[in-house]
This record gives sequence, structure tokens and C-alpha cells, in this order.
Amino acid sequence: MNAFQDSPGTIPYAPDKYTTVLIVDADPDSRIHTAAIVEQLGYTALTADSDEACIELFGTCMIELLLLDINEPRKTGHKVLTYLREHNISIPVIIVSSSSDIEQVIFSMNLGAYAYLLKPVNITRLGINIRNALTEFELRNKLMLFSAAITQLPLAVVITSDQGIIEYSNPGFTALSGYTETEAKGQPMSILNSGVNSKLFYRNFWETINAGKIWQGEIVNRKKNGEHYTEYCIVCPIIGPDAEIIHFISIKQDITQRKKEQEALAESEQSFQELANLLLQPVFEVDLKGNIVFSNKAGLDLFGYSRNDIEEQEFEATRLFAPVDRQRVLQNMAARIQGTAIDNHEYTALKKDGAAFPILIYSEPIIRRGIPVGVRGLCLDISERKRNEEKLRELNQTLEERVDERTRELEVTHQQMILQEKLASIGQLAAGLAHEINNPVNFVRINFATLREDVNDLGRLIREYRAVFQEIEHSGPAPEAMERLKALEKKLKVDEVLDELPELFDESRRGFERIGTILSSMRNFSFRHALDQRVPFDLNQGIRDTLIIAQNEYRYYAEVETRLGELPPAPCNPEQINQVFLNIVVNCAHAIASQKRHEKGRIVIETGDGDGQVWCTIADDGPGIPAEIRNRIFEPFFTTKDPGKGTGLGLSISYDIIANKHGGSLTVSCPPEGGSVFTIRLPLKAAEASTPS
Repeated sequence: MNAFQDSPGTIPYAPDKYTTVLIVDADPDSRIHTAAIVEQLGYTALTADSDEACIELFGTCMIELLLLDINEPRKTGHKVLTYLREHNISIPVIIVSSSSDIEQVIFSMNLGAYAYLLKPVNITRLGINIRNALTEFELRNKLMLFSAAITQLPLAVVITSDQGIIEYSNPGFTALSGYTETEAKGQPMSILNSGVNSKLFYRNFWETINAGKIWQGEIVNRKKNGEHYTEYCIVCPIIGPDAEIIHFISIKQDITQRKKEQEALAESEQSFQELANLLLQPVFEVDLKGNIVFSNKAGLDLFGYSRNDIEEQEFEATRLFAPVDRQRVLQNMAARIQGTAIDNHEYTALKKDGAAFPILIYSEPIIRRGIPVGVRGLCLDISERKRNEEKLRELNQTLEERVDERTRELEVTHQQMILQEKLASIGQLAAGLAHEINNPVNFVRINFATLREDVNDLGRLIREYRAVFQEIEHSGPAPEAMERLKALEKKLKVDEVLDELPELFDESRRGFERIGTILSSMRNFSFRHALDQRVPFDLNQGIRDTLIIAQNEYRYYAEVETRLGELPPAPCNPEQINQVFLNIVVNCAHAIASQKRHEKGRIVIETGDGDGQVWCTIADDGPGIPAEIRNRIFEPFFTTKDPGKGTGLGLSISYDIIANKHGGSLTVSCPPEGGSVFTIRLPLKAAEASTPS
């Protein structure tokens, strides 16, 4: 470019008022004049009177072009150019100077000035130079941008002649092929030929690009080190001014890894299909539209379809289900795609011939790169299971009937065991009860004999009195008769008899009362309510009756102390509760008797209520229960007595009566000081009777 003339052949550049031109000139008149020209040309003018003011504006304003006076007297003007170079500030600079010194021109151009104009500058010359400077600057920036883009592009870029000779290659090509730009330049593209692609392949390739068309596809090439690789290549012809092809540009991408992954995926899919075909259960895949895209052999066989039926056209999955289930199938499929679990996955399926059968489906969403693309699942034909379930249902019904019948039999047996235990207890107590009744009966019988003698004597005395009265009536006073009466009274001990009679009657009355009490207790003890009947019952009265019935069992071994509190009536079966009292009291007496002590033991019975319950404790000072068997004493048939002296059912039946039939509790504890404490608790709210387990 001639520094003193306008540049010919410039590319038009439209003025833009937003383009800022900085004018640096120490002469105010010249600065104002130049600024006016710049504004007239359609640009925005900004002025500075020194290099320092100019440099300061670089950091605060966006400046697209610099008009610099190189003859500014206080500064050399070269300071700005030097500053721009040192700070890598890219901006076009036009020198406007009064000096025509050629050395200064050369020096300025070497420092990066675009043009050198002499003052005075007319508007045409200045406009052309500003436009050309801005246009060239823009083109240079674009070229630098394109060059950087091609250089940094991770894809390989190669520019060849129309004969395929390499004229340019970027670093991406070096990374792809192993050839540096220097090594590749001037070489034919055939240096990459691997011999894998056929001659027909290359013939079609050249026919396409020589026809001015774009070719794209996969090529297996060879690197500098001989290693083969697969690339995806796009080749585009570059047309010159005369409409002839002058170059070709190729953009290449290494897809070797992708091809391996595709091959691995294809092998994986093939393996999946082969493995799926080995499964006895049907396997299926459905896309987001609800169409079946895969089914294994078992699935095709189950529904009666061929692979062509599924692959040759869109096959809606709902066709495999009964119409009544199709809407639910779609809803559940949508739920599985969203990852939501479903509960009801049993359906009625349809074969190709229309036959219906029950199936279960287990499915999971198919996820690709975090996005659901369909559903995969298993089908299970549950026809056989349904038939078995029906058979099982019939068997269960029969079994339930048999269980109910057996339960009733067990209940009867259990009640018989309770009755037998009760009869055994009564049989055991029978001798004692006979003794208890025999004592008052004996002294009533003895008193009766005494009373009979006394009555006979009194009768004899009365008859004698009557005889004396008759003599007196006929003969008058008879002193001898009166003496005879006195002698008879003395002989009969009439005074003693009269004194003895009230005592004899009192003793007989007490005997009858004792007998009545025993009989009443026996009647209370043996009264029968229905097994599940619950009536209000005074536990204290039950304890009193029990102690009377069992008196002969404990009277020789233990003293019984009762501490009976006032109790509300408890809803229960009185006979069963009395049997529990009897079993425990007798057990306590036998435990004390087993010690063969010289002195009597002690049994303390205490009752009370609270927290919606009535309770009773029966404590003895016997040997207690060893810890190792304490948790077994309520087991049926468990006993520590010698063979023949116990059934082992007493405490077991007692536990069943309290815990199972009355909803209460029966526990045992052994205090450190010795003995055993049985605690009975019954709810004040009636509990439903249950059958024995």
C-alpha cells in the first residue's frame, strides 16, 4: 500500500455512527477540523490532545479506529503505537502528519500504522482510508477467528487440490492420522488408504465429489503407524471464479470407538435375544407408543403369534389383553414408565385365536441416558396356578369344616378333662367331706340318744305324777305317794336332766347348722352354669366355700388366714373360679405336707380390687417352686408328685380358666424367704370365653 495515496480496490464498508474514531492532535484547530470531517463521514468522533490522554481513553472507551498526529510537539506520537504493540491492543491506526519524512513514514508503518496521510486531509481521502482500514481490520479479525477455529477444532480438516494433493491440514488431522502438517503437505490423500475399502467404493467417491456434490460416509483408513481406524468423513468441493472445482475440503471424525460400541451393543442385543429365547417365560419390550418391539420365542408361542406379526407392522400391546383390561394395562404401563410401582398386575390375556387365559406381568421401565424409552417385562401364564388355587380353596373349605368339627371335639374333650379333674378333686375330698359331715351327725346322734333317755325318764316321771294325782283325787292326801315321787325324781336326776336339755338342743342346732353350711358350700361348689355364661360373683364367698370343702385337706398341715377385702361382683363362671381356688389351695396344702414338718404351715388368702380388676393372692410357706421348672407348672400333665398321686392337670386347667376363658391372668412367684404366691386377676368387664388352644 502507498502510504501517501488511497488504496484501490477496497471492499465497501458502510459508515456506522456507533463506530468511534479517536482523534489525537495537539493542535486544537486541526483536532476540531478533523473531528468535524469524521462526524460528517458518519462516524462518532472522540478527541484527545496528547498521547497520555489517548492512552488513558483506551481503558475507558470502545475505540474502533485511531487518527494519530505523529508530529505532536510534546510527544513523539510513536508512544501510542508502541503502547498498542506492547499491550497487544489490535486497532487500526491512520497517521495524519504535516511531515513527509520517508523514514518517519517507514518507522510508523513498522510500528503497525495502517496508512500515513499528509495534512491537510480532505474528506474524500480520509473517508476512503477510514473505510478501508476498518474493512481490512474486520477481514483480518475474521481470518484470525477462522484460523483459530480450524486450528482448535477437534475434528480433522484437510484441504486438497482438485487432484487430491494435501495443501493444508489442521492439528485435528495430526491427532487423527499421526501425520504432522509438514509431513502431510504435498502428499496425496491415498497415504491414508488402508486397503479395506474396495475400488468400487473409491470410484463412487470420486464420481460424487468430481460432480460437485458433497460426499459423506464411513471410511476405514490407516494411520501413520499402520493402525487402522474408522472415520466419518464429509468431503465438499470448493468452486473457483470460473465455476470449476479448485479444491476439496474434508472434515473427518474418528468413530472407531463408536463403531466398537455399536458392535458391542449389537452383540449385546443379539446375546440378549438369544438368552431371552432360552427362557421359558415370555419376555417383551414395549415402546412409549405402546407397541411391542420385541418378544422372545416363549412369548410368541404363548400368544400364538409369529415374529413377522410383530416386526412387519406396529403391534399394539393391548391386542394381547381382554377388552375389559386394556385401559388398566395402558394406565399401569404409563405408571411403570414414570417409575411408579403398581399393585394389581394380573390380567386376562387373549391368544391369537381368541382364547382367554390369566397372566401375571412383572415390568420395569427401560432407561436410556436417564430417559425412559419403554417398558420391559415378563409374562407368567397362571392358568395352572388358578386351577390349583381353586382346588386349594375347595380343600381349605373342607379343611375348615374338619377343623371346626375337630375343634368342637377338642372342646368337648377339654370340658370332659375339666369335669374329670373336678370329679377327681371331689373324689379326693369325698372322704374329708364325709368326715366333716360325720362329726356333727355323730354328736347329734349321741345327743338324740341322750334326749330319748331323758324324755323316757321324764315320761315315766309324768306317768307317776298322774298316778299320784289320781290317788289324791280318790283318797285324799297320800304322803307315801309324794315320797315315792321325790324318790323317783332323785333317781332320775330330774334337775340335771332339765339343766342338760338346753345344751343338748344348742349342740344339736350347731351340728345341723354345720351340716347345712357344708351342704350349702357343696351346692355352691357343684352348681352348673353354661360354659360361656358369666354371672356376677363374690370371690370372697367362693373362697369361703372352697375352704369349707377343702378343710380336711389342709386342717392337719396348715392354718389358713384370710384377709378378704370388700369386692365388687366380678362377671365370671363361679364353678370354674371355685375350681381354680380349690386346685391352688389343695396344691399349697400338699406342698406344705410334703415337708413333713412337726408344726403346721401357713396359708394366707388375700383379696382386693383396683384398675378395673379384682385380685386374689394365695400364699403358702411351703418349699416353693424351683426356678428351672417354674415356667412349666401350667403345662398340661406336668407334675412333681409321685406317680399315681396327681394328674398334672390342676394348674393347667386353672390357667386355661383364668387366662383363656376369663381374660385374666394367673401367675406364680417365689419370694426369697420361701414359699409360693399364686396371684389371680380377673377383669370387672366380662371377657368372651375362648376355646382352649
